Amino acid sequence: MGKIILKEIEVMARIGLLEEEQYAPQDLRVSLELSYNFENIRETDDISLGIDYCDVVSSVREFCSSYDGKTLERFAHLLSIRLKEGFPLDHIKLTVDKPRYTKKLGLREIQVEVER
Repeated sequence: MGKIILKEIEVMARIGLLEEEQYAPQDLRVSLELSYNFENIRETDDISLGIDYCDVVSSVREFCSSYDGKTLERFAHLLSIRLKEGFPLDHIKLTVDKPRYTKKLGLREIQVEVER
């Protein structure tokens, strides 16, 4: 068993409760911890037996570019399902940061995390 950690994938998505958020995509940062069995790729060094980071990042960006919703909670939930269905993962921990309104609200971070 092993883990791939991808920190702060920069994406754009249309997400938010405010009217202004629903019209234009905004910056989000998605971080992933992907757990799966490394045994085959560890022994052979054959990427086809593992998970290609580029494929994961592409899948995240594709999901984000087509997403249109209100809450980070639903966004994180649906993205985690998509990644679990698309890759041979034993476990996923997904974190989404929404930096746009942090200063306005007097916060350092707005973040949602899901695990499956």
